[in-house]
Amino acid sequence: MVICATWSFNGQEKVILGNWHRLWCLLFGPFYYAFKGMWWWALLSLITANGLWVGFPLFNRAIVLRHYHRKCWVQN
Repeated sequence: MVICATWSFNGQEKVILGNWHRLWCLLFGPFYYAFKGMWWWALLSLITANGLWVGFPLFNRAIVLRHYHRKCWVQN
């Protein structure tokens, strides 16, 4: 299930989570979070060897949704 969000400032729409987000997080770890602009999570993922391999991919949905919510993106 694809999750889209709208930025409340100017109405820009963006797909924030695709169907395979857990797989991309598992395979690419820190690079996945860096691509999303989540630098703190990228660093943390790099230091902990991708969240001890299973942790970050399991909680990736909550991590990404919380990040975008704090940046004033509203889920559609």
